[in-house]
Amino acid sequence: MEEVVRADKVYVMDSGEVVMQGTPKEIFSQVEKLKEYRLDVPQVTLLAHELHKAGVDIPEGILTTEELVNALCL
Repeated sequence: MEEVVRADKVYVMDSGEVVMQGTPKEIFSQVEKLKEYRLDVPQVTLLAHELHKAGVDIPEGILTTEELVNALCL
């Protein structure tokens, strides 16, 4: 997962077709859609997503622990 987080562009394929493409932040901000394709997301991204759903005011698409800490401390 670390390699994907540092990539310039991410492509998600399903049955040989590109179904999503974008930067890691753009792709991993769509946690529910990734789950539909049975794909994992970084643990910190999943935690941030669940916090966001619970009403914590943090952005979607957090990719690193440092980003999550910064978002929670602001």
